[in-house]
Amino acid sequence: MQLVDNNYLRGSGHGDTWNVEIDPPRRAVKSYYEETIIAAEMIWAQKQGKLNLLYSGGLDSEYVLSVFLRLGMDIQPVIMNIRSHDGSVYNLHESKYAFKFCDQHGITPTVIDLNFDKFVESGELLSIAESVQCAAYQLPASMWLASQVDGTVITGNDPPHMKLNVKDRLWYLDEEEIIHSQFKYFKKYNVYGTPFFLSYTPEQMLSFLLDPTMEALANHKFPGKVGTNSTKVDVFNNGTGFNLEQRVKQHGYEKVAKSPIFNHPDIQTVVSRKDRWLGTSDHQYHQVVARLSAGLMSKVLTD
Repeated sequence: MQLVDNNYLRGSGHGDTWNVEIDPPRRAVKSYYEETIIAAEMIWAQKQGKLNLLYSGGLDSEYVLSVFLRLGMDIQPVIMNIRSHDGSVYNLHESKYAFKFCDQHGITPTVIDLNFDKFVESGELLSIAESVQCAAYQLPASMWLASQVDGTVITGNDPPHMKLNVKDRLWYLDEEEIIHSQFKYFKKYNVYGTPFFLSYTPEQMLSFLLDPTMEALANHKFPGKVGTNSTKVDVFNNGTGFNLEQRVKQHGYEKVAKSPIFNHPDIQTVVSRKDRWLGTSDHQYHQVVARLSAGLMSKVLTD
């Protein structure tokens, strides 16, 4: 399985030299929901064995699970309990939403426990981070999780993300190096699936950017907004009837950051790698939309 459709997203470099090339769609795009359905059908056609969704409890993975369930596709949610040495769950404030959703829909998730303190102290967190050049200590455990299940693995990873540049007051699509490090893990550790389901196709990419909410955001219709995490729920609900509820964006490691294990040298080493591996490839909204749309028209004319 291709990690993204036709390798349309290609990252290179590190830090200040990090750059992501984005190919245009091959056809006229539909709504983001319709494009997500098409992507789900593509994944289903390529899957091997059980289809697993790494389900954090965040809004993104809830949207992904909702789509597959509506299509009647047999998908298995996989929830990770990130535990401390004393057995308490660091990420319960986030995973509780995953357990609640599964309970409401009569789904029995696969639950995998990880002693995160031991994961750090054993050197495994640092080893994974270094092997894929990842500067986010929050990601290695999720990468590890992808290797713990058989079959096909997808994640409800972030859809295209936009941010407001406070200097020029323009909106940018930003492709972060740390997020793309997941591609390296899937390749290096032979994980079959995709860590980028919500941006799996170029059509998904452009349709998300063209969603009325994103267009309004880029045209400063929502004063005070500086990113898309608080507005993407409107894209997820557009034409779906899911009625997903907005909640504060979390990564599940908020309690880890306040615990003694956060001060472990291995976590601090990963954090210190930000000067090397925390690049961002920024594409000004109106320019990238125009380029991808023009590229689409060029393909239509030459086909």
